Amino acid sequence: MDLSQFHSILFDWFKREGRILPWREKNHPKAQQKERGRTLRDQSLAAYFTNTWRRDPYRVVISELMLQQTQVERVLPKFESFLKKWPTVNDLAHAKLSEVMIEWQGLGYNRRARFLHEMAKTVVKDHKGVFPTSEQELLKLPGIGLYSARAVLAFAYGKDVGVVDTNIRRIFARLMLGCEPNDKQAQTKKFIAMIDDAVPKGKGDPWNQALMDFGALVCIGRSPKCETCVLQHICKANLDAKKRGKTSYAKLLLHQQKKIFSTITKQSFHTTDRYFRGRIVDKLREGSTHMQQLNDHLTKNHGLSDKVRFGNIIERLMKDKLITIRGSIVSLD
Repeated sequence: MDLSQFHSILFDWFKREGRILPWREKNHPKAQQKERGRTLRDQSLAAYFTNTWRRDPYRVVISELMLQQTQVERVLPKFESFLKKWPTVNDLAHAKLSEVMIEWQGLGYNRRARFLHEMAKTVVKDHKGVFPTSEQELLKLPGIGLYSARAVLAFAYGKDVGVVDTNIRRIFARLMLGCEPNDKQAQTKKFIAMIDDAVPKGKGDPWNQALMDFGALVCIGRSPKCETCVLQHICKANLDAKKRGKTSYAKLLLHQQKKIFSTITKQSFHTTDRYFRGRIVDKLREGSTHMQQLNDHLTKNHGLSDKVRFGNIIERLMKDKLITIRGSIVSLD
């Protein structure tokens, strides 16, 4: 594939359709004045392409952990509220975990809140409040995996690395390999290297932002918008689908999904352990509770009548350091 063509097409799309989000704002020198008469969109996009302006890695980490498996619409108000309460990593490091858990309500996956809190304490204790600038050191921080480490490198430090999230895996798997990212070939080191090699020099920040938006708005998981996609004429998945007699890859994917979903009986989320874990934490956000009262609450309001299962969920929450038990009292502290 002609990477220069790929870059040009995607950047042109990004300048027209890319999202303006609060965690993408950059700090810039006071002497650098914005031109009068330019729109907010133009100013923001110009900042994305400017390496002399930087983002606070603390803001990047917060947004990335909040956005993991959570919709942007749910994150937007929480991101602003969280930063208002703890504007710096030092502020968060000195907060109580229970306070962080309460603020996290509505975002789900409560372990992320604990990881974020532990990460802040580690940065303050071991790095004097300054985030590491290497992938190796970032990976040592609690809750920071390869994706989050690369997000900090690209979005906070302007490094030319691929931020390999779900959206970006999907785009490259379809575009380059003609398959879905769950296929084994899309999980190899060679595949990751291909994503890294596609990063345009000096533009790792806007490139990854553009890919993320494209995956969220166009190259969507179950229903990609192939008919209006600006990359449809160079996408291997789309071109292969047409060879098979389909009008687009989206039509082929829909046909394949109908076959798969017809054989699957999906478990209701409201009967899963993850759902009950969330309801337990939600109840404890209101305050400490006697174990029996907590059990009664789950039985009456959420249909968890199996005491053995309740005990197992409580035990796992303790192991995950999300709750503590003193005597018969359960709390977030």
